[in-house]
Amino acid sequence: MPSETDLLRSLDPEPPTPSTVDITRAIAAGRKRRMLRGVGYAGVAAVTTLVVAGVAVAVGQHGNGPKRSVVVAASPSKAATLPKGDYTIPGTTGWTAPAATPPSSCTIEKLPVPDGVKMAIVGGGDRTGSWFVGRSYPKGGYQAVIWHAGRAQKVMLPGDLEEDLVDVNAKGDAVGWSYVQGKGDAGVQVPYAYVGGKILKLKGVATGAANAINEAGAIAGEGGDQAVVWPSATAAPILLPVPKGTQRSAASDIDEDGTVVGSLDLKVPYVWFADGTYRALPLPTINGKKAVSARVFTISNGWATGVADATAQAKPGAGVGSGKVSAVRWNVRTGEVQLDDRGWDDMVDAANAQGWAVGMVKGRATFIAGANKIVLPEVAKHQAGTLSTIANTMSDDGKVIAGQSDDASDTIRAVVWHCE
Repeated sequence: MPSETDLLRSLDPEPPTPSTVDITRAIAAGRKRRMLRGVGYAGVAAVTTLVVAGVAVAVGQHGNGPKRSVVVAASPSKAATLPKGDYTIPGTTGWTAPAATPPSSCTIEKLPVPDGVKMAIVGGGDRTGSWFVGRSYPKGGYQAVIWHAGRAQKVMLPGDLEEDLVDVNAKGDAVGWSYVQGKGDAGVQVPYAYVGGKILKLKGVATGAANAINEAGAIAGEGGDQAVVWPSATAAPILLPVPKGTQRSAASDIDEDGTVVGSLDLKVPYVWFADGTYRALPLPTINGKKAVSARVFTISNGWATGVADATAQAKPGAGVGSGKVSAVRWNVRTGEVQLDDRGWDDMVDAANAQGWAVGMVKGRATFIAGANKIVLPEVAKHQAGTLSTIANTMSDDGKVIAGQSDDASDTIRAVVWHCE
């Protein structure tokens, strides 16, 4: 599942090279400006331009990876007309959400980081709350990290430009990406899996990203500009069908029954079912007006989360519009769409099989489980709206949440919350 560190990538108009600034910090600054100044934006693909350490950065709302060219198992024209039933997606049969009691309080703990590095983030975790993945920031670089049983381990993905692990299952199998050296000075983003302690380059794509993995080991992601699923870490990719005329598609998450969600052209929420059928998800009504665009980011137990906008998207280069996205969730099994009116500032950052979620409420990282609303503790106290604390993953029983929180020196620390 995509983390906060990767939200702006699909909107970056620069050449395909690794980030030259800290993306997490840039997003935090962008969100802070919107909160404190009341600035909205038109369209879920609109961007805010920041200048960080002298570098201009386009900060967007939930992107999954930079636009890339790719050679995949089928051509775009064939994918657009692929008949229903020509593919199936592996899933865990008979899976049901576990029963759980909503917690009422949480405590925070800093996670260890290899080599004594302080700055690190947790971007993803498994359903049981036993495994976490993310990356650390050693001096002058990036390092993929996996956490389990209170211990942190480096995962040595190929390439030395930029890397990240973004999702993991209860077996400790993880997925992510790394930039490897391309022609000239350009880096090429390559999808990888970490399975059974071994690093595997995912087959069938010249460049892309692995965004999510389920308990059956199926992986959802992108091959260049196209949504794909790898049935396993060693299998060839399945090109997911899209309507004719689609320019870009991305698969952002995969449920335990094999259902995949993603977006088309950064504005159409889409679902691909494990039986080979697929369709666009409906757009909600916002303040009496039908939304013009939406994107879906996560799915768990048949419920998908994302954002929608009732305003037209800003034209490239037009700057920030006046619109404001609304948090949305879909029941993909029934086709129901509803605004998530639990008070989020903009979107849900993570949701579990119970429908419980974490996100920002009045500038604070907040866990909402049924009628219980818990403001998550911080490593150090910061002003609301600075986005100093972000929760990126949550277990299905709600007892374990993980993400990041700034310490007193404003260093981002990888953290876990224990809730009861």
